[in-house]
Amino acid sequence: MSARPVAGPNATLRRRAATTGVVALSLFCTLMTAGLSGISGTPGWNIAFGCVLNLVAGVGLVWRHRSPWAVLAVAVVGPLFFSTDATAALVALYAVACAFRDRRLLIASLAVYAACVVSLTYDAFRRRDYSVLTMGVDGPRYDGGPDTSAVPIPEWDVPVWVPFLVAAALVGAVLSLALLRRAQSDLVSVSSTLDRTTKESVVIREEMILAAERARIARDMHDTLAATLSRISLTAGGLQVSSADGPERVANTASLIQKTAHDGLDELKRIIGVLRGEGDPGRPTGSQNLDGVADLVGSARNAGVRAVLVVDVAPGRVGHLCSHVTYRVVRESLTNAQRHAHGTPVSVVVRGDPATGVRVEVRNPMARTLVHVGGTGTGLQGVAEEIRQVGGTFDAREWAGEFVVTAWLPWHS
Repeated sequence: MSARPVAGPNATLRRRAATTGVVALSLFCTLMTAGLSGISGTPGWNIAFGCVLNLVAGVGLVWRHRSPWAVLAVAVVGPLFFSTDATAALVALYAVACAFRDRRLLIASLAVYAACVVSLTYDAFRRRDYSVLTMGVDGPRYDGGPDTSAVPIPEWDVPVWVPFLVAAALVGAVLSLALLRRAQSDLVSVSSTLDRTTKESVVIREEMILAAERARIARDMHDTLAATLSRISLTAGGLQVSSADGPERVANTASLIQKTAHDGLDELKRIIGVLRGEGDPGRPTGSQNLDGVADLVGSARNAGVRAVLVVDVAPGRVGHLCSHVTYRVVRESLTNAQRHAHGTPVSVVVRGDPATGVRVEVRNPMARTLVHVGGTGTGLQGVAEEIRQVGGTFDAREWAGEFVVTAWLPWHS
């Protein structure tokens, strides 16, 4: 049996009104049938037993949804063996059909059908003017004369198949209404389940988005720290080697270290602001954008990197993500070149327009002796993930003796 949904105040009132109505209808039909049976000469004991059983069944309809089988059993006994109506049995069958769809429903339907056949058969053998089956049929009428005894009592035989047909129609109507009500209830249940599942899916999706955003922020923090500290380390190493070049050279290198640390701090502030919900994750701060690529290459030159920069970008507003990710591609590529191929020339080419997007290419010859410098090796991987998230493409590989990094980004991303 399906679980009944929790009903609101309006549904409770409707259910109580329906219960009151079916109980009143059952009791009225029972008393009316008892009166018709008494007038038609049915034995008193038969009428009494049937009436008592049906009155109990009518009152029992209050619990028809809580104990449908017990109520149905009591409601079937009266009309099945005595001269009484089957209204309570039909109502109980409706409650059973609303809750069950297995073999037991078929058995219950056959039992109620038999009770209806017996009840209507009793009715078929009553006087025609006291029979429910023929009460609406026109017969001889009293013409207003003084002798009412002259009006003959209407008598005729009802075909034997009529009770069976009417009983089948009654049971079929009850089953149809019950199955329709059950289908509506299932539809409401499915709709409620779908709404609940949709809400849960939205919550799960929001949690996944939040987890992905946290992973992205963690990746940004890692890449920013790694790139900044690597540049500071390499610049400080160059300062140590060239400390004899004079105070001006030392001052310039120290200034470069300060600027690198300041840029890294600005980027970390931006990332932490996004984490706190105080910033726009797609809007870089400071020079962390396409305009800052020239300063980035300049800083690399000051650190001893032989870098060539070619920028051919059409005038227009580049998307925030496109601008920021372009900067990150160049920064990560320069950092890797400083780490693993120090002393080799680096070529940085940035081209783009609104029609074709922005394409970045960074290449440097492979070092003859591979230099192993501390690092996690996830910088380019994080950049690649971010590029793919905005709909771009990324590739980093060794080709023809060079290490080539290429990226394409949508202009308005």
